[in-house]
Amino acid sequence: MENDSSVVSVFGATGLMGQNIVRMLHSEGYRIRIFARDLSKSRNLFPEISDHVLWHYANEGWKPSLAGTGAVINFSGAPIFRKWKGDYRKEIWNSRVEATRQIVDAISKLEQKPSILINGSAAGIYGYDSFDDSDVTESSPPGKDFWGDLVSAWEGEANRAENFGTRVVNIRTTVVLDRESGALPQLVSVFRKGIGGPISPGNQWFPWIHIEDEVGLVMFAMENDTVSGPINAGSPEVPRMEDFAHTLGEVMHKQSRVKIPLTVIRLMMGEVSNVLAKGKKVVPARALELGYRFKFVKLRDALEDLLGH
Repeated sequence: MENDSSVVSVFGATGLMGQNIVRMLHSEGYRIRIFARDLSKSRNLFPEISDHVLWHYANEGWKPSLAGTGAVINFSGAPIFRKWKGDYRKEIWNSRVEATRQIVDAISKLEQKPSILINGSAAGIYGYDSFDDSDVTESSPPGKDFWGDLVSAWEGEANRAENFGTRVVNIRTTVVLDRESGALPQLVSVFRKGIGGPISPGNQWFPWIHIEDEVGLVMFAMENDTVSGPINAGSPEVPRMEDFAHTLGEVMHKQSRVKIPLTVIRLMMGEVSNVLAKGKKVVPARALELGYRFKFVKLRDALEDLLGH
């Protein structure tokens, strides 16, 4: 079967990123093939799309359905911003590393390989084991903690697709600001109670990206043949946590000066609290170098857009 450049296979379509990517692809006229663990959820979310394939990384039956696809977008993975209970850390790992391994294995067996694999990665590759004020770019080394190990292994699996002639782009996502999912709604709930403020210590960096720019970078990478390798998905202007909290408070017309102890955030979010408490100054050096134009550079503009003020 010859590949059709208009056909895009999407893994993780029912998650925050996947839903927004599918909607953008559909609006641009692409033919979309959705690989989903829950077909009823997938069909309910996207009734306008006819091609839904049942998949789980531990099974094999979905693999032939990749034939004929021009591009593969993988944003699968168990949600990060929730409490991790039991063996959830293992699920975090397998739903990213093992899932990506199986997708690339499936690509390797296709007679005609897709031209590109866009892999949803994370800025967590730089780790949360140390803190400094230096710019963190795509050439910065991986961290030496769970996050650094996780994302290094995850990208390593994706990069194997290059051996088969498929262009690979790893989107290293920072904190995605979205009105319905992720970190922002949880922070907004605290501010609404009048107890909002920066997460201690307050001087840590808070790299962020508006959901529209996250999707914009995916489309930019897919449609520009010169784009490959890792791309930091974060706004060019990176605030410190205290500046982020102050701006969020102003936009919401709420108190924003009382520091939130890390223990409170750990009670709310558990292990993932380090993402907010030990942030690094992750800058999108590669995206800017390649010519991507961010729609939301200013934090206030992004928050006002998302929160409707």
